Amino acid sequence: MFISLNRRMRVDLNITFPALHCDDMHLDAMDVAGDSQLDIADTLVKKRLHLDGTYVSQGEIRVEANKHASEDIAKKEMEEKFKDGKLPANYCGSCYGAEANAGACCNTCDDVIQAYRAKRWGSNSVVLSAEQCKREGKSGQDELKHITGGEGCNLSGYMTFKRVAGNFHIAMGEGVERNGRHIHKFNPEDAPNFNASHVINRLSFGPDYGFVDYATGDGRSGTMTLDGVSKTVTHENGETGLFQYFIKIVPTSYMGEAMMASLKPGSVANGNLPGRDALGRLNTNRYFFTERFRPLMTDIIGHEHHELGEKMGEVGTHAGGATGVGKQASKDGHHQVQNSILPGVFFIYEIYPFAVEVRKTSVPFTHLLIRIMATVGGVFTIVGWADSYFYSRDKNRRRR
Repeated sequence: MFISLNRRMRVDLNITFPALHCDDMHLDAMDVAGDSQLDIADTLVKKRLHLDGTYVSQGEIRVEANKHASEDIAKKEMEEKFKDGKLPANYCGSCYGAEANAGACCNTCDDVIQAYRAKRWGSNSVVLSAEQCKREGKSGQDELKHITGGEGCNLSGYMTFKRVAGNFHIAMGEGVERNGRHIHKFNPEDAPNFNASHVINRLSFGPDYGFVDYATGDGRSGTMTLDGVSKTVTHENGETGLFQYFIKIVPTSYMGEAMMASLKPGSVANGNLPGRDALGRLNTNRYFFTERFRPLMTDIIGHEHHELGEKMGEVGTHAGGATGVGKQASKDGHHQVQNSILPGVFFIYEIYPFAVEVRKTSVPFTHLLIRIMATVGGVFTIVGWADSYFYSRDKNRRRR
């Protein structure tokens, strides 16, 4: 029996988005208990990729950083030149209610934004009114960020969740909490530019001890996994869309010395993986999944356009801000409708309320002999019954 009270589950992942810039990649997580994590970054690493799949070199990043630094210096010099007076030495800017503790200061617009993000508050409104943002000339940035494009990104690392149902996702726009709801901010017209193509290099729920399944011969104990799954969006499947993976997690424990003998050599002893619990078990999770894809754009032709217009056009705007029924290519030709979905990749997981214990046992040779003898005895018994039946039937025929 697993006692999951106050326990957390670690999720290791390594996902590559070949055509999605790291600046446009935000990983959010939430569960049915109401806990949410926005733009998880402390335990995850983003690595920029060229469109050909090669990593962006440190030299390229350094040159780009120097360029941005020079632009920031020039901008600050310009602000210093034209503002009325300099800030006093003891200046302590307000965080507008988002202070982490009493007396905390937010001296720049970025400090205010970070404080609001730490509280999981939307920062759009405070940017327009904050004194720091007005002083730095950032208060006019009320337009939503456009897709950067031109690069790919690899996301790797781990997260920890409560052991309850929930989901984590990489979707278009920055995720924020507003009025108790999780929403994403983005330009609706920019939705077709969010390329959700991805390759799942690694996804595991709990430690992988590397037991070899003697029935299947693999190292994941016969579990259906997402490792190696690759999805590409094209014009035929709507350019982009919503990928959903529905995952069923089964808590699993390995017991017995025979199972321990098939463990990765030294993995637990070296501290790479958690050791046995008080009952001598190694605890982890196995999972299986189903998947679904929903395209952002759907093709319709001819009279279907008018029928769809009657059904959807009266409603007005769709979720995400798309309006109408799409673009008309020709009078009687193809038309495209933008569906009410959020482009991205969603992992929706549930945890089964029961656990599985895995043991490896061997049957003694005497058991094999007993089974053989029982089988032979059963065969002789059945043959005897059949012989008696046919003998009695022939005897009755001769009497007649």
